[in-house]
Amino acid sequence: MATTTRPRIERLYWRAGFGALPAELNTYSRLGVSAAVQNMLRPSGAQLRPTRAATVGGRPIDPFNEWGHDVLWWLDRAVRGRHQLVERMTLNWHDHFAVSNDKVGNNRWMVGHYWALRRYALGSFRALMHTMLRDRAMQMFLDLANSNKADPNENFARELLELYTLGVNNGYTERDIREAARALTGFTFDWGTKRFGWDPAAHDTGVKRIFGRRGNFGPADVVNLAIAHPRHARYLCLKLWGYFTPLPCPAATLKRMIATYRISKTRVGPVIQIILGSPEIYANLGEPDMVKPPFVYTAGMLRKTNQGVHVLAWRWLLDGMGQVPFYPPNVSGWDQNEAWMTTGAIQARFDGAGQVIDGMRIKDGSIAKTQTPAMAYRSAVAATGRPWMSPISQAAAARYAKSVPARHPNPWEVSHYWPERQRVLRHVMLAGPDAQVC
Repeated sequence: MATTTRPRIERLYWRAGFGALPAELNTYSRLGVSAAVQNMLRPSGAQLRPTRAATVGGRPIDPFNEWGHDVLWWLDRAVRGRHQLVERMTLNWHDHFAVSNDKVGNNRWMVGHYWALRRYALGSFRALMHTMLRDRAMQMFLDLANSNKADPNENFARELLELYTLGVNNGYTERDIREAARALTGFTFDWGTKRFGWDPAAHDTGVKRIFGRRGNFGPADVVNLAIAHPRHARYLCLKLWGYFTPLPCPAATLKRMIATYRISKTRVGPVIQIILGSPEIYANLGEPDMVKPPFVYTAGMLRKTNQGVHVLAWRWLLDGMGQVPFYPPNVSGWDQNEAWMTTGAIQARFDGAGQVIDGMRIKDGSIAKTQTPAMAYRSAVAATGRPWMSPISQAAAARYAKSVPARHPNPWEVSHYWPERQRVLRHVMLAGPDAQVC
């Protein structure tokens, strides 16, 4: 039973987290997928594992004042996080509410944005959407702050309908956007004191017409109207589905998700429970069909190899891979799956794996000549967290392990080529084609 369950647990933790630790794999291979899902959905206890926190140059990171440390801070939380689904959903919500520090320009507000997303990671979408109304980073990013009745800014209103609640051209008109923008006026920001607030005099108190309904609508009303729209539940449920699998959502499953979302009063946890229990999540275990997002790939390598975040290099490596948290490319977030597989991104993933190998400190002369090819292969598998590899990849790695002794038999060669064999095997397991998918 554990033998057949283990690949499903591995898949679950890659899709709903950042890769399973050995203890998690062993525990839930025995207890089963349902137990693992329930554990993910009911997080308790400390948020982080009691391992060494992120450092650079031996000093604690400073996400508010040092360049790149904000990214390291988030990566550290993904690597050491005990509540894997919560952390993964926080990243997913960051894609959904794609706020970039390139425009916001304030690390404290962006870290506050992270905490707002995390607070409702598995909770009420309605509460999360209302929180986004007053989120400082969001207000600055979409120009909600200082939008006033004399000149309503439509940016937040447009994205609220187009990206956050309904989808592009899905049940709203340009007039709905304009009227919603009027209802969203009144939030303020003082550049001198750096304080956010609300000015009733700047709010348009007139009657608006949104989705055919008339009223003296304010900001909270716009959110509630959008969530009550008959097309909202379907849009959000399909968006959630897409974060966990590239396969189409069966009609019966979608119907169940929509009903559950409505009955639970917009809580997303019960919807995700349906998704993680669906056969589509565990389909094609022998031919994985979902590309790991760069942030997931990186955090997973560090988790699998029991390493922490201790070099600034991860900031520019993630940039090369195409996904830097706090810096999504645009308001629509990141393109997924095949979009991650550009030539430059693959090179950055290869370099990232090299950074992990460097952290293992496999020095010349550290491996005895008595290490057989089979021993070398097993050592590499264990050191990289027993990653999934196709039969073709396993055979190729085993052939390489056998070829090294034949080509470098002299004692002076053993000092370098035996450790080099180990470095190469581990690199292939961390950065080869199989490592890119889950």
